Amino acid sequence: MKNGIELTLARRLAWKQPGQKRVSAAVGVAIAGVALSILVMLLSVAIMRGFKNEVRQQVFSLSDAITLTGYDDEENPAPFPMSEPMAAITLPQGVKAEGHTSISSILKTPDDFLAVSLEGNNAIPADSLNSLFLSRQQASALNLSVGDKIPAYFFIDNRLRVRALRVDSIYSTTISEHDREVAYCSPLLPGRLRNLPDGYVQTIGFSNVNPDDVKSLAAELHSQLLTAYYSGRLSGAYALTDIYQTDSQFFSWLNLIDTNVIVILILMSIVAAVTLISSLFIIILERVKTIGLLKALGAPNRMIRHVFMLMAERLVCRGLLWGNLLALMIIAIQHFTHIIPLDPASYYVDHVPVNLSPGWFIGINLGALILSWLILILPAITIARISPAQTMRYE
Repeated sequence: MKNGIELTLARRLAWKQPGQKRVSAAVGVAIAGVALSILVMLLSVAIMRGFKNEVRQQVFSLSDAITLTGYDDEENPAPFPMSEPMAAITLPQGVKAEGHTSISSILKTPDDFLAVSLEGNNAIPADSLNSLFLSRQQASALNLSVGDKIPAYFFIDNRLRVRALRVDSIYSTTISEHDREVAYCSPLLPGRLRNLPDGYVQTIGFSNVNPDDVKSLAAELHSQLLTAYYSGRLSGAYALTDIYQTDSQFFSWLNLIDTNVIVILILMSIVAAVTLISSLFIIILERVKTIGLLKALGAPNRMIRHVFMLMAERLVCRGLLWGNLLALMIIAIQHFTHIIPLDPASYYVDHVPVNLSPGWFIGINLGALILSWLILILPAITIARISPAQTMRYE
């Protein structure tokens, strides 16, 4: 029954003073402060999640989740028969294994040259030994287009070898480092140039792995290889590296984004807290006579505090409503139109990506409600110090 009286009083006590048509400036500022805080929080989390998902997908599409490398007796990387380690391990269903070979090369035109890593790619027919896939960045630097031929220079066993290659395709990604360094060729070309026996590779890449399972799968494969090595089923030593090691610069950058978002959430929480506290103080001062009257009628301080906290929570809910509506509208517009662009050379994506899960949305709003309720306790305590006699003389 008491809660019903408090709720009724909170509804009847308007935010605007008698005779005024608009709510007071304090109420407007409080609603705007809460709306702005929740808007910035939701946008920050949506952009953070969008960046992490987009960049991680780009990195996983260009690099293998796990890479196996063979070593000789002097602990130097060495080619190995792909069948040997594959016979010693068992892969989970769906995980793909692919052998890779590569070779360093210098591409030279009459006016310029460029050092690249030529990597065998199964998308190129194996018998197309002269095919070359350049990135748009490389083709622009060398002023080449599809159909052009270019000599490629290789240093193999202290000898210089030259092979004429033809540009069959030009690709482009948002990872500028990759586009600057990597060109693709027939999967057989690096092995032929290195005189590798058939079936020999430099590395084995494991793909189609859930990002959250990469480290656990790498540990499992490492254990299987160790068991096979000590049982004599492997002729050489092998090492495993995961994508979080080989492409650590990207994931370190993504972790830095997490830190920035946490700082933003803390700052916005402080802004909302200060706004709410100051606004409730003003609301209390504007209702001093009402507080004195309720006390004179026998209302306890606890009930009056609860009434004003309910009034403030209504204010918070209205701010959350506006903040959520604006945030969802901005996120939807950006998601479907990509209206805000970015420079891929700096951010690895060509637009601001957004991704807001229901869990984050509910969590931020629920956290805001709980935090605001705890914050409002402080100014509400001042109600106990208000004397009914003094309120009669308050102007």
